[in-house]
Amino acid sequence: MRFKTLGVAAATVGALALTAAPAGAAQNWQAVSTNSTWHCGGYKTHKVSDNVKFKVCAVVNGSRYAQAVLVVQNAASVAVSIGGAVSSNFGSNVDCASSTLNPGFTRGCLAPTQYVGNESIFVVAARLRLNGVDDWYYDTDFYVP
Repeated sequence: MRFKTLGVAAATVGALALTAAPAGAAQNWQAVSTNSTWHCGGYKTHKVSDNVKFKVCAVVNGSRYAQAVLVVQNAASVAVSIGGAVSSNFGSNVDCASSTLNPGFTRGCLAPTQYVGNESIFVVAARLRLNGVDDWYYDTDFYVP
């Protein structure tokens, strides 16, 4: 019985070790749709493809919490490989995991939410890696009263 209990405990610890993400883990991509709390720059065409566009956004809610977002849109007829990073002047920063973006899809990489208080100028920048090639969306300022 002792070996069975030890085996179950070891299996549980092993499963947790495989599923627990390290503190600095890259963020996964998710479906996004913008609304009035999203303050975004215009779409920029990635230098690898005229059919893949990306932009940066600062999402600020009424409680004055904000997060930086990298948004990618694939209008190509084929799937592409994406990854990258997004950073801000208010501490909302993250690496974006490598992923496949299918044709016709728009996805966002959302950095952690940070309390910004009375801050009203938000600066967001990003790097999009498309099929292994990096392109940058340089510092974009957003004023949110």
